[in-house]
Amino acid sequence: MKLLSILFAIAACIGTTVAGNAQTQDPDAVNAGAPVTTLAPETADMTWIGKAVDDPDYYVWCTSPIQSDDGKIHLFCSRWPKKHGMGGWMTHSEIAHYVGKKPEGPFRFHDLAIPAKPDAPWLNSIHNPFIGKVGNKYLLLFISFDRRPGGDGKMLTALATAKSLNGPWKLEGDKGLMFKPSPDPKHWTYKAWAMDNPAFIADPVSGKYFIYFKASPQQRDSRYGYAVADKLEGPYTLSDAPCTDNKDYIEDANAFMIGKKYYLLTNDNYGTHTGKGGRGILWASDTPTDFKLADAKIGFLNTTDYAKNIDTSRASHLYGGAFKFERPGILMLAGKPAYFYGPSGVNLDGDDHTCSYVMKINFKADGGASKK
Repeated sequence: MKLLSILFAIAACIGTTVAGNAQTQDPDAVNAGAPVTTLAPETADMTWIGKAVDDPDYYVWCTSPIQSDDGKIHLFCSRWPKKHGMGGWMTHSEIAHYVGKKPEGPFRFHDLAIPAKPDAPWLNSIHNPFIGKVGNKYLLLFISFDRRPGGDGKMLTALATAKSLNGPWKLEGDKGLMFKPSPDPKHWTYKAWAMDNPAFIADPVSGKYFIYFKASPQQRDSRYGYAVADKLEGPYTLSDAPCTDNKDYIEDANAFMIGKKYYLLTNDNYGTHTGKGGRGILWASDTPTDFKLADAKIGFLNTTDYAKNIDTSRASHLYGGAFKFERPGILMLAGKPAYFYGPSGVNLDGDDHTCSYVMKINFKADGGASKK
């Protein structure tokens, strides 16, 4: 199993080269003719605060926030020992639970929600957390590599539930696994290289539960689709087609609702849609099943657009060249986006590990949009 893990890690590195190349683009380069040019009013005004989670012994990455009934803020982050470098997300990632009294922090480590088991055929490296709540039950989505017979080492989505943010977390489905690529050659997920980067909406209109994920036979062609169920625990049925019409690679979706509107917030890695690599796309729709580029706006800018008064000369570039956000998490308070959390491959203090940053969203229900 050790040898299998090493071989797969090498293969995964090769498979992620395409997405990784987006990191090396000139952050000031503008892609002429990009279709999305307007800043979304929902997230147009964000105030830089600083670090949210900085754990000196770990690379901290995905950051998914939620507020508990007592008003505290809980962050579920993927992390791995820094000795493994950036590639450790493929072998040693775990989901850590941090708690703070305020959205701005400070945040302290509380417990380990889902541990890593590097040599396990399934539930090995645990990544891409998304925390949510339905009724009095919490849900935690994440991904792992399926190295079991027939799994082909694909990154697939898993679900765990709990009555408390402190756990214990119960794996749903097949030891957490909720769905696989369709065996139907005509289905859009057939031979998908992964079904990952999960997000979630409990639809108040239909009463159904939607798990969003990205998939495609080729990574660069990935689009978002969904799996839908009548119960949180499943079973989930795959959508017949993707629900986004992106022209190029996107990833790292966050899903939420404002009033009766449905939103997906994704990265625009190559800037094909928003003009600059590292910006985000805010997809808006009147339904949970169809998100059009024609209705999308710029969801967030490059990190340097917010940290304008920060001295970046001593920053350490641990992953990629551009100072950009990865897998953003949105804290919803009173039904509105209130805080934005995002890790970066750049540590502003020049330290030897990654951390997660936080900004306050000065929400505007309408107006405030501008061209960028």
